[in-house]
Amino acid sequence: MKRRDVCGVLVLLVYLMGVGLVTGPSLYQLLAGNLPEPRLELIPFADIVTILNDPGAPGLGVAANIAGNAALLAPLGLLLPLFWRYFGRAKNTILFGFGVSLSIELIQLIAGGVTSVDDLILNTAGAAVGFALAKLVLRACPRLAPRRQGRAQWAYPLACWAAVIALATLSDVMLFGL
Repeated sequence: MKRRDVCGVLVLLVYLMGVGLVTGPSLYQLLAGNLPEPRLELIPFADIVTILNDPGAPGLGVAANIAGNAALLAPLGLLLPLFWRYFGRAKNTILFGFGVSLSIELIQLIAGGVTSVDDLILNTAGAAVGFALAKLVLRACPRLAPRRQGRAQWAYPLACWAAVIALATLSDVMLFGL
């Protein structure tokens, strides 16, 4: 493992732990056993329209909900191409962002909370915006671009996300006996 890979893995782990903290159930909800009733919304843009049309809708409000979901995975789309050449193609980065978002939504469905196709769309769009920003950064500073491509560079980010999910699950089991 090269020094750049180690640095990328560490930065990605810290970022993904933050994503896990933001998207998972709160510690208070877990301690109080007060998990929300799971809700599944499969109609595209239904939640967005509801939030825009009803200012009293539950949630964090228009800006926090829509912009927050879009911004959640933008750093992922930015970081991946900066550290690994494999993610220099939009398809690879956006598909990885989609996979992370899908896993978040599935975990939220199991743990209680809102699972929405709109979150999936906004998160994936955020990863795409992050990728576009990475391309601008790499065009402005070509020396930042990863030089050589290893055999399985896609495995580092995947292992980071799997580790975050495993650690969160293990900590929940140890703390709450779930």
